Amino acid sequence: MPKLIQAASAIALAAATSAALAWNAAPYQPPVPNQDQHQAMVEQQQAMMEQHDKAMREEMAERQKFADQQMAQMREMQTRQPAPFADHPFAAAPAFPEMPAVPEFGQYPNPPERPSLPEFGQYPAMPEMPAMPSFERPAMPESMQARMKEMDDHRAQARQQSEERRAAMKQRSEQRRAMNAQRHPGYPLAPGMTSMPAPQQQAAAPVEKAAVTQ
Repeated sequence: MPKLIQAASAIALAAATSAALAWNAAPYQPPVPNQDQHQAMVEQQQAMMEQHDKAMREEMAERQKFADQQMAQMREMQTRQPAPFADHPFAAAPAFPEMPAVPEFGQYPNPPERPSLPEFGQYPAMPEMPAMPSFERPAMPESMQARMKEMDDHRAQARQQSEERRAAMKQRSEQRRAMNAQRHPGYPLAPGMTSMPAPQQQAAAPVEKAAVTQ
């Protein structure tokens, strides 16, 4: 039991020590190479680039050599064995294009020439707008014209019937108001209604009192 406690204490002490050192230690600063080391690094990189360029040139040369060998074998086979369609105008295969020369290390093709900029305040001429096509409305068929005329007549007839119904409803409303005014003379009329003269009541005849006999 005491050994386990001692081991745990040692582990905790080591962890606390490493944490304190990591917290209080200065940040890592990469070493700054001097001039000789920098020159050596530049030379090493340049040597690696030259080696890479040499390997690429050798690989291109091998590919070109292999392509030339294949083309030579094909030509030799064509000369040994005549083509079955030798008289055909399209029997001859086109010539294999030559591979362009590989540029030297560090050389690049010249960039294309840029067009000259226009002077200040000058703009290129706008293109002419195309002429608008002439739109001609096609002639309407006779059946369509007859149908439209029929629809116009139907609308006019429906409008006339609606006006007649409206006039009849208005007349009935006025008659109803007049009848209500005759039935109820003292009842106030609604706004817009004309007052009707109350019918004259006939005066009741005086009732003569019978003579009372003594």
